[in-house]
Amino acid sequence: MKIAILIASERKNGNCELLGRYVDRWIREKGGVSNLVYLRDSEIKQCQGCMSCVFKNAKCKIEDDLYKLAGEMINADGLILFAPTYVLTIPGKLKIFLDRFLCLYPLIKDKPERPALSIGVASPIDWNQFQLPLMNILLLALGFRVMDSYFIFGAGQGEVLLNDNIKRLEKSIEEMFVYKPAPYKSVNSKYCPIDFCDTFQYLKDDLFRCPVCLTPARFKKNGFFFDEKDLNKNRWTKEKIEEHFKEWILTTKERFRRLLPEIHRRKKEMGLI
Repeated sequence: MKIAILIASERKNGNCELLGRYVDRWIREKGGVSNLVYLRDSEIKQCQGCMSCVFKNAKCKIEDDLYKLAGEMINADGLILFAPTYVLTIPGKLKIFLDRFLCLYPLIKDKPERPALSIGVASPIDWNQFQLPLMNILLLALGFRVMDSYFIFGAGQGEVLLNDNIKRLEKSIEEMFVYKPAPYKSVNSKYCPIDFCDTFQYLKDDLFRCPVCLTPARFKKNGFFFDEKDLNKNRWTKEKIEEHFKEWILTTKERFRRLLPEIHRRKKEMGLI
């Protein structure tokens, strides 16, 4: 099993890199194959929104390292993502990579589901609420199953090595080695079992939903009840993503053409042309 380890931190020898290097050595000692990938070594430019990748089925025209970086992850049997927390969420460069998802979709749509872990690195204070869900959006978008997702806290360089979650990390990787795809099961949980988000949208009565995967959940005294029939129809399934592309994204071109005369009229009225 080949596991890619993505270090999404710009800081050399920082907490994310130290964890990644430890995991890399640990996997090799257990007889596995691993590959350390540093986000800082790749130039990733912002999406220009031209939509050529969708409407023309063309390779992205932006000249950068997107496809090389994506290949390191997409072609792995498993992925471990380490990322620091910046202002409650992920670093901007990681988000820029995620924003290029449309042009990567053709590369992942036929890939089998593979296991992944996301490890957020943060200071031990309450400033990290959106970190893990956004890390997991990236993993889900690339076709991975998020097996576990948690923080290893540490502020100063190397502090994470003192955290007890190091042992949890080793156990999580061992579970990756024996992973076999299986449907989600019904569960009571304080967080979404798909993307580990613990912030929910209120719908009505005792009904809520996860904003990341749109899975509904019933509020219970000990958390939320997620029904397996809903979990297995979440927005990140292959079927739902394909539906999103075919029934929405691909239809927007013709819709825009129909609206174009009205758009030109309105722009003229508003003094924009």
